[in-house]
Amino acid sequence: MPEQKRIGLVGLSAKGSWAARSHLPYLRKASLYKITALQNSSKDAAEAAAEEYSLDGTSAHGSASAIASDPNVDIVAISVNVPRHYDLTRPALEAGKDVFVEWPLARNLAEAEDLVLLAQQKGVRTMVGLQARQNPAVIKAKEIVASGKLGRILGTTMYGHAVIFGPSIHQSFLYGLPIEAGANLLTIPFGHAVDALCFVLGEVRDVSATLANLRPEHTLLDRDGKPAGTVQKTAHDYANITGFLVNGGGIVEVTYAPGVSRTNRDFYWEINGTEGSLVLEGPKMGGHLQMHQPSLKLATHDPEAAAHGAPPSGNQYLEEVTVEKAGDYSYNVGKAWDAWAGIGLDHGHTVTTFEDALLRHGMIEAIYRSAKLGTRENYV
Repeated sequence: MPEQKRIGLVGLSAKGSWAARSHLPYLRKASLYKITALQNSSKDAAEAAAEEYSLDGTSAHGSASAIASDPNVDIVAISVNVPRHYDLTRPALEAGKDVFVEWPLARNLAEAEDLVLLAQQKGVRTMVGLQARQNPAVIKAKEIVASGKLGRILGTTMYGHAVIFGPSIHQSFLYGLPIEAGANLLTIPFGHAVDALCFVLGEVRDVSATLANLRPEHTLLDRDGKPAGTVQKTAHDYANITGFLVNGGGIVEVTYAPGVSRTNRDFYWEINGTEGSLVLEGPKMGGHLQMHQPSLKLATHDPEAAAHGAPPSGNQYLEEVTVEKAGDYSYNVGKAWDAWAGIGLDHGHTVTTFEDALLRHGMIEAIYRSAKLGTRENYV
């Protein structure tokens, strides 16, 4: 049995947070991990969270340096808004702690490069929260593609709605409005989904991108969800990329739109090969592939009809592929923690490191360059 690792969790709020909905439910029942410390914006806030979630015996901290120097912490897990990732991660790395950080790793490529270099210098283990790779439908899609059942991959099309950047913005997401914050449609929902695409099919070359901020002004919603004026944003709310798969040259097209779909097409991903196709369709708000599990369907030529000389066209069948149900938000996150402990690696689960995050940050930077310069860009 591996040694139990002690976790210092940054960002668990008594008022509710992503950490409370995803990491906490898993970590409270995990035998290989134990939450031993909390850090929030103040020590009082950390103590309030410990009391709210009955985390008896945990130490409370109000700064990154304090939790980084806690001798009862092996891993610092950072689950806060993107603009704060860099400043909270660096002290933990300096202290020689293993570190988990939500995706995006940082606001931009330069910050990500600095964190990766420091982690390598310190020789620590790292993980980044690109947990769409743990989605059962995504893992099964990767398995089917690798099996050769689809034949040679000719192309793939992905379309999703980002939920964010619809007509209104809740005050809790004001930090995502400036493009400099690195917390937007391209980096979060698009970033998670395109990472899953690359996980299944490999990286993309010759990227051509179109980005737009089509709704620069939004209605601001207060804490109670009531209109409270307007706010401006500089982040993009529509994104499209095209390119070619590095493996085999199949064509790639990905489009992400703001808000939610009026036509119940919040997420649709099709992979086409010479022998078959896969379709992944998400539920409402399913554009956040890291959070919501899509259905998975396989279409191949009918072998019986083909045996009688019938042409392939018009003789395809579409069947649901059975995969494990992910359950709540803690499922994908929990599988990522399991993988870090060496569990589930033989079932397709993977550890996504800072180096993996750096590759994805490089892709996003290439997308920004392409959209600005009108060029085809490469990041691998």
